[in-house]
Amino acid sequence: MCRFIVFIPDTGLMEITQKQAQKSLGTTIRKKREALELSQENFASLCGMHRTYMGAIERGERNVSLLNIRRIASVLELKLSELFAAAKM
Repeated sequence: MCRFIVFIPDTGLMEITQKQAQKSLGTTIRKKREALELSQENFASLCGMHRTYMGAIERGERNVSLLNIRRIASVLELKLSELFAAAKM
């Protein structure tokens, strides 16, 4: 099993599993998308991805490539660091 050690400001180091990381990132992406009032289908299209793939990302079922995370962050108008910070990664 893959585990990650992440540093969270004001909290310190925390160990999370790959599945926890995927779920946290997916939940954060969904919240940010909804805050922009974008449907999952429109958001996926703007990111250059299929709606079902985006749904799997938001549910934490996919191990997303850095390139795709960068595309998502761009559409959300966030820096990668801001997206990761919001997901507590």
